[in-house]
Amino acid sequence: MGLVVRISAYFPPDASPPVAFREAFGRVAALEAKFSTYRQDSELRRLQAAAWRVPTPVSPEMAFVLGHALRIARDSGGAFDPTVGSVTRLLRQGSERRRGPPEAALREAWIRTGWDQIRLDMPERMVSLSRRDLQLDLGGIAKGYIADEALAAMQRAGAPRSLVAVAGDIAVGAPPPGAAGWRIGLDGAGPRGSVERELVLSNRGVSTSGGRERRFLIGEQRCSHILGQAELGCTDSDLAVSVVARTAVEADGLATALIALGRARAAEFLQKRPGLSVYWSDGTPLALQEDARLP
Repeated sequence: MGLVVRISAYFPPDASPPVAFREAFGRVAALEAKFSTYRQDSELRRLQAAAWRVPTPVSPEMAFVLGHALRIARDSGGAFDPTVGSVTRLLRQGSERRRGPPEAALREAWIRTGWDQIRLDMPERMVSLSRRDLQLDLGGIAKGYIADEALAAMQRAGAPRSLVAVAGDIAVGAPPPGAAGWRIGLDGAGPRGSVERELVLSNRGVSTSGGRERRFLIGEQRCSHILGQAELGCTDSDLAVSVVARTAVEADGLATALIALGRARAAEFLQKRPGLSVYWSDGTPLALQEDARLP
């Protein structure tokens, strides 16, 4: 999935750091092999190649993440969509310095999307796709799940005071010794590496989404790589949001959905999601605002 994974931990005397890190990074590698859109042999790629023909069994991990993605897709009215793979593959060539793909190609790719074309039988862990040309992409939610699972592996190995960072997604466990929690700096806008707000958290997931790192041009319009429901999927490249939730998989999916919805439409969506902290930025650190607090 092309991700950098970092793990920090405080170990009690009876724990083995090499064992813990080996278990956690082993879990990361196993999950990357399931969710990658780059690897031809990933479970995701094999699923989309088979499930339009016959109902296809999936692993517990795939069923969990796909089920979570479909719930957010439904609740967001399709703003979050795990079937945008045909579009995201086109946009990988886009950047701040290069134009995105031609508009005609983007329009054709959007025709080949539709989260409601997925059927998931959770009890049986069977997936069916109603169209052959659906391309799955769980990049907007799988990173958070990987962070949660790596943290769980550290905890099983005797290191509950751990932090796992997978790109813009962070899962934190028990606080460091003598501290109230892990110090997490939000950095969604402004110069890269600047801390716009600092949080102190334990046993939570955090995800930041925005267009600062990856942007493309449609005509003269600068767009975030996070896709929305506006014309050709363009979302505001200056908008960023950080979500704090009970797990990183929840925070990851919701942060992506909020950017896809846009701030004006996000309020109604958030009313159905209690127990979150949401921090917005429109491109300047001083504009960072808090929408809600965890109880």
